[in-house]
Amino acid sequence: MQMACFNELKNMSRKIKETGDKNLLDTWRRLQTSDHLYYVSTKGMEDGNVHAYFSPYDGPYDGFINYMNILQDLKQKLD
Repeated sequence: MQMACFNELKNMSRKIKETGDKNLLDTWRRLQTSDHLYYVSTKGMEDGNVHAYFSPYDGPYDGFINYMNILQDLKQKLD
């Protein structure tokens, strides 16, 4: 799930930069904050416990759905 989120974000970079829209660029940059990808981690053991403790979501899947929805909203603004 982390890789899917990261790849979707990365694939938007050219279009975002080409718009010259400072608000879109700022939003895209904020979405690169590591916490967003941290919350969709499915690691087990102690690492997983740390992710779960700090996450505002019930689980990594909820974080994934939320993040991908935000990316899709941003992507629609580019089209």
